[in-house]
Amino acid sequence: MSAARATDSSERRIQRRLPIRITVEYSDLEDFLTDYTANLSIGGMFIETEEPLGVGTRFRLRFTIPSRPAPIDTIAEVRWSQARTADSPLAPGMGVRFRELAPADREAVQNMLSQWV
Repeated sequence: MSAARATDSSERRIQRRLPIRITVEYSDLEDFLTDYTANLSIGGMFIETEEPLGVGTRFRLRFTIPSRPAPIDTIAEVRWSQARTADSPLAPGMGVRFRELAPADREAVQNMLSQWV
């Protein structure tokens, strides 16, 4: 899959991101996949994966944050992707935006982010 990048860099970093390693589960057309997030914000996350979904793809995303035992289950959308290249030090993956984050889930993420200030 080729890397698709957002033309407006402000779209990629709207909110401050927290560097953290959290397991995330998400579905594509055929499977339920497990990868990791390298960073998290109130608006979305970067998911490290060798096979990013296409830009614009909406999918079910589930992840657990340390301060909360129940997983957060939401809908996300791929905003940009980064393929692995020999000359890039960046991890392959995709930047996703939360499309539907329940108020209680949003509060839990915000509380975790505020503790890492």
